[in-house]
Amino acid sequence: MSKRSFDFGRVFFPKNGHKIPQEILFQPLGNHVNNVRKLVHYWNLEDFPTANPIESQKRVSLAAHLHDIGKPQKFKLTLKLDSKKQPEFSYSFRGHRFLAESPNQPWVEMLAKGHHDFSVGDICRDTYILKNLAAKLSKDHPNLEIAERYKDILNLDSFAYARELFILEMCDQIEAEIACRFFEDKEQAESRAFMDFNIIEKDSEKGTYYIDPWIFNQDEFELTLAHWVMPTPENFKKALETVNDKTQDSQLTDQLNLAVKNWWESQPLQAKSLTNHVKIRRLPKDDLEKSDPLKLYQVLGKEPFSPNKMQRDLAQALDPISNPDPAIILKAPTSSGKTEAILFPALANDYRLFLVLPTRSLLEDQKERIESYLIRFSNLNENKDREISLVVDTGAQMDRWLFTNGKMSKPKVNSRRHLYKGNVILTTLDKFLYRYFSFGDKQKSFVFPHRIHHSNHGKTLICFDESHSYDEVAFTNFSSLVKSLYEAGRSLVLMTATMPKELSNQLDYLETLDYIDHSEMNQYHRERNFEWISNISRDPEKPEKSSEDFQNNFTQIILNEWNAKPNRRILAVVETVKDAVEIYKNLKNSLNIVSTDNRFLFLYHGRIADQLRPELYKQIKQRDDNGQPYILVTTSAIEVGCDLNSEVLISEICPPENLIQRAGRCNRKGNIKDAKVILVGDKIQDFANSLDDDGWTNYAETLVNLTNFDSKQISECISRSEHIDDYRVVELFSMLHEYVYGADLTCQPIHEKGLVITRSWTPSATLIYKNDEFVDKHGNKSFPKVTVPLDRLLQRDDNQFANTHVYERYYDVETTHWVLRPLRFGSAYSKDIVIEMSPNNDGACMYDGKEEYNYDPELGFVNLPGVFIKLRAKGFEEKLLCQHEDKKVIISYTKALDKED
Repeated sequence: MSKRSFDFGRVFFPKNGHKIPQEILFQPLGNHVNNVRKLVHYWNLEDFPTANPIESQKRVSLAAHLHDIGKPQKFKLTLKLDSKKQPEFSYSFRGHRFLAESPNQPWVEMLAKGHHDFSVGDICRDTYILKNLAAKLSKDHPNLEIAERYKDILNLDSFAYARELFILEMCDQIEAEIACRFFEDKEQAESRAFMDFNIIEKDSEKGTYYIDPWIFNQDEFELTLAHWVMPTPENFKKALETVNDKTQDSQLTDQLNLAVKNWWESQPLQAKSLTNHVKIRRLPKDDLEKSDPLKLYQVLGKEPFSPNKMQRDLAQALDPISNPDPAIILKAPTSSGKTEAILFPALANDYRLFLVLPTRSLLEDQKERIESYLIRFSNLNENKDREISLVVDTGAQMDRWLFTNGKMSKPKVNSRRHLYKGNVILTTLDKFLYRYFSFGDKQKSFVFPHRIHHSNHGKTLICFDESHSYDEVAFTNFSSLVKSLYEAGRSLVLMTATMPKELSNQLDYLETLDYIDHSEMNQYHRERNFEWISNISRDPEKPEKSSEDFQNNFTQIILNEWNAKPNRRILAVVETVKDAVEIYKNLKNSLNIVSTDNRFLFLYHGRIADQLRPELYKQIKQRDDNGQPYILVTTSAIEVGCDLNSEVLISEICPPENLIQRAGRCNRKGNIKDAKVILVGDKIQDFANSLDDDGWTNYAETLVNLTNFDSKQISECISRSEHIDDYRVVELFSMLHEYVYGADLTCQPIHEKGLVITRSWTPSATLIYKNDEFVDKHGNKSFPKVTVPLDRLLQRDDNQFANTHVYERYYDVETTHWVLRPLRFGSAYSKDIVIEMSPNNDGACMYDGKEEYNYDPELGFVNLPGVFIKLRAKGFEEKLLCQHEDKKVIISYTKALDKED
């Protein structure tokens, strides 16, 4: 007698206050499939990707009918015991999608088989096969005509297959979350990893679910939810209650599956399920697309304020009706409100806004600023019960915050799994490039390009803030990225205060809105006295002694300003971490500071641990907002975009564009009568210099004649040598683009190597100090870490430390987790290199007998460990040797081009 197949589409484990679910609910497969097809039927036709949306909708509907056909053969319940021996129930249909077959409709079959992963590898492979299927068929093949049709569709829009797959995924996920919520399995509902929509329940309307944004062609419709009920067997509950060994979960899983099998086979062949009807509705709210973004200036600030001309003009330029595809360079003075100018129209017009920043240090400042606006925006009447979200993506961590009815919260589930689901996404150029080319966790990886290019919220708006900040490799990538987004018809804004003409000329296809010298914007040209102390120099013949002298002189200048008028806000900026640290230590000693409690002296730089920097900046910003005194010693990590209002800026001499940005943190609000900018040093350090000899002469002559800081005069000194693109960076960008966006499989090996050059040809490693453990407010534990270029980790006699371990992080497809293993031979670009320093570790280590690394959380990772030896290599290849114990490993990467190349 053949066993009866499990006719289940989904399983629910409602606990209702119990540790163990008292019953297990099974949704009939046919009920789930019919609901998904119903959602496809109601999906707005305008959102289907092809010129023939009815044809597209039909394919997705057929795929919905087919997508779960293999579930009965692959059904299995699973149970795991956590560290407290509490049971976690789940279920699996692993591999079921590969049983879907439709030989006469290959596109439909691929949708059905691809509906789970939504990965770049699967989508590019399937798109390529569908596009080239006709060439492989004979003239009399019955599928030739349909294959030719596939080719025509994908030649017009290479995203057509991916977007149909996305619609299938969304219908599947929407049905799943509604069912989970209805059957009181909220844990499973919250864990839905791949949703572009919010599902809202109201206590007063049981069985009614509001979906936002609304994507359907009716304002309301019904779904039927059916289920069978299996009481949890008493003997199984007793076994769970008396379990004393975490390893018993396998035995308990077998017991549970046997119980389900016996229960199911005892049911009549036509076992009748219980049925319920639920309503799916559009969230009642005013049409935001018709709201006036200028009104938000009156309601979103702490106090109402009126938009300036730049803000008014940009709001008009971003109106999606009169200007559906804006592409703009916005030039405006520092502190003139460029963030509000882009944020408010994006919120009013329901754009998905990507705000791309040049450095990670800017993310926290912008996050706090935007949070306050989103709290107020979510509390407006037209947004009642609507969920607004903010995503911050640093690559290593992706966080997501929710704003509903004026309250801010964080999802209980891992917010990284929501990927780019957000109204506002804050990220850096490096990580945006990374996501643009679909790098990251394998599963769902294609959601990044999909959400960048296509938003069901309305439109996507991509804004590059501080867009003058890029040079060399970064600018080559930046200009390639902007051009590809422009050609794809994306809405773009590039914001800058100091972009050199040489760079803006390469972006001359964009419309320019220039307010730098506009009369109405004169209020943002702040009054600041200016002094250049040019008699402090560095002697290249005696680097250590001259560095110490510079640090001492710089310290004294800070003390003079502090003592002349205590209780001031002083911002001191130097070019290197070591200088910043030594000046900070000098100040601590001179000011007799023992504790960092209630402090006014701060050190901030890019090698302060990632986990500490946000809180540190928050403390500085709080004092700044409250008008309390502080001395902040920092590097260029806090140069652009940070919303500080210091009274005195003391800066090491730097290029004019950097000086203008730093001065933008001094008297930012225009409320300080005796604000002052002091420039220190006789020469820009070589690694920081962007000027040629003539440019320097012009700059020095301008500075020596200034008594008041004049950003206009200084901006006229901005000059860069003609930018010459590194042809290799251009070619890599092109090949990655052809693979991800054109399904060109000949370029797939480049993508598989992880070869994306963002700012430099030199890859980076993550440096971790495994001693001081952080526990954040959500209970997550981590060790101090920063990211460092590999060429900063070369060995010297004085930088080798005991207990230094070198690993690479890789994705284990069996466990679907990222794990560490010892570093192996190969390309550094394909590796996520992790260097751990583990004090008092008796395990395998490098440099046994050496002193341990001296990490101070207050000072950060000042000295960097030496773990690599640079080998001689020919051509464009760099080779690094890493030796741990008796093992030698060589990794390689590509050299940067010399100027003469």
